[in-house]
Amino acid sequence: MTAVVHTATPSSARSTMTTPTPVRSVRSVVRVNLLVTIAAAAATEALTAGVRAAGVHLAVGDPGGTAASVVPVKAGAGAITVAIVMLIGTALAVLINRYASRPARTYRIVASALVVVSLAAPLTAAATSAGTKLTLIAAHLIAAAIVVPSVSRRLTAAR
Repeated sequence: MTAVVHTATPSSARSTMTTPTPVRSVRSVVRVNLLVTIAAAAATEALTAGVRAAGVHLAVGDPGGTAASVVPVKAGAGAITVAIVMLIGTALAVLINRYASRPARTYRIVASALVVVSLAAPLTAAATSAGTKLTLIAAHLIAAAIVVPSVSRRLTAAR
């Protein structure tokens, strides 16, 4: 019986060492946020346009408000809302990427929690039809399905 002895050589030792994942630049994070903002805005507008084309009147009231607070959801409202929210979301992604020890994971958790919180507005909107509520919830979830995975893939995995 012969014994096989494995010895580590300098080249094999180097191949098993891992190097830290590089920190993604602010420009890179901002660029992906801009692209997903456009995609999410287009998707939410396509959804609401389809719902309107199906004959559903979209009108929403203030969360916890009265019937007097109901206003129509006009074309472009979804895109404008996505753009405004993504200004805050981009700043959040940049800060998480800079300071978190596991930026991609941290972003997914924080963004997912914020999506759940954002659903409170359509769910509690006063004098709002079920069709409008479902459309708004679907718009939130579609935007999140585009934004969260795309942005988190761009962030640094770990430090």
